[in-house]
Amino acid sequence: MVVNILLYIGVLLVLLLAWINGANNAGNVVGVVVGARGISVKKALLLAFIFEVTGAMLLGHYISTTIMSGIIDSREISGDMLVTGVVTIAFSAVFWMFIATFLRIPLSVTQAIVGGITGFGLKALGFNGIYWLKLIIIISSWPATLLISILLSLLLYRVHVKLISHIKNTRSLLLVFSILLYTCIAITLLVVMSSVYSEVYSFFSYSLITPLLIVIPYVTILKRNTRRDYYEAKSILYKHLLLVTSSLAAFSHGAHDVGGSAGLLQLLVNQITNNENTLKAEVSRLILLVSGFTIALGMLSWGYRVLGTLGERITPLTLESGFIAQLSSALTILLVTRLSLPSSTTLAITGAIVGVGLARGKNYINYKTIIKILTTWIVSFPATLLFSISIFQLLKSYF
Repeated sequence: MVVNILLYIGVLLVLLLAWINGANNAGNVVGVVVGARGISVKKALLLAFIFEVTGAMLLGHYISTTIMSGIIDSREISGDMLVTGVVTIAFSAVFWMFIATFLRIPLSVTQAIVGGITGFGLKALGFNGIYWLKLIIIISSWPATLLISILLSLLLYRVHVKLISHIKNTRSLLLVFSILLYTCIAITLLVVMSSVYSEVYSFFSYSLITPLLIVIPYVTILKRNTRRDYYEAKSILYKHLLLVTSSLAAFSHGAHDVGGSAGLLQLLVNQITNNENTLKAEVSRLILLVSGFTIALGMLSWGYRVLGTLGERITPLTLESGFIAQLSSALTILLVTRLSLPSSTTLAITGAIVGVGLARGKNYINYKTIIKILTTWIVSFPATLLFSISIFQLLKSYF
């Protein structure tokens, strides 16, 4: 009876975790497009809702698998113990995420979940129950994510500035727009198709040909509606590019961050349906849909609280710099997602914004905001690890 109560409490906590994830990480997804004045908050969140769920459904299984079985040896955990563990992990992460969201600090829920899993694993299984090599690789991916996004953003911004400085007419601008739009779509499809088709020829051909079916009519319509004035045309085109990269950011966020809640929820559902908990357990599409939808719902309902932190307070953003920051962040997250590494969308977008700021000059960076975000990031793992140990001990005492 007690275990059944904990089981359903766990389901509610995991769904709450998904919701607070969306509320806190809305800034990671649409903070840039709002900060660059590319679209209203309401429209940005509605757009994010659609692509968040899509990314979760198509690529969410990579991180989910790691969360379910890649950090601790779940073969040694009984069903009752597993339920208690999921409740412990979810409560630790939810508590930490609520604190961060209330303080308007964007935080990575994935890091909080990894900390919770590690704390539970240490208490339930001991030192040898943790896959330490995998955990070290995961933790190492966090600073790597930050550095990659900084370097990629800085490089892309400088290349872009040199390229655009040679363009003085609307026709050439449309050509650059077409190339950039094609690149965004093609890279996304490469990641998606590589998970569907095992043959290199298949996923390359689909990924490189399909974008043309989108880009050609899109650019044709824009060409008819774009005025000849160069600067006005430039503003219109970069607003469209920023919308595209914001959609890509939402897609990559859904693909990556759904793994935490979906993985935990699947473990609970396995207990409810009496499925065996094995290392080869996979997350179902329905679980990914429910988790992705709940994350997106969190963005719509409470996401406005942290939008300004990333979109406006690190560095002033223009349409062009916002586009580069979103693209760099999304590409970095797609990379770590495909590698099944639970990293941080917060670190990716923070690094990308810092990168464009550094490319424009050191004086464009608000270092106080960066220190605030990074300090919270550094504290997250040990804090949730300790929360997890304490909560698990408390639950064992009472239940």
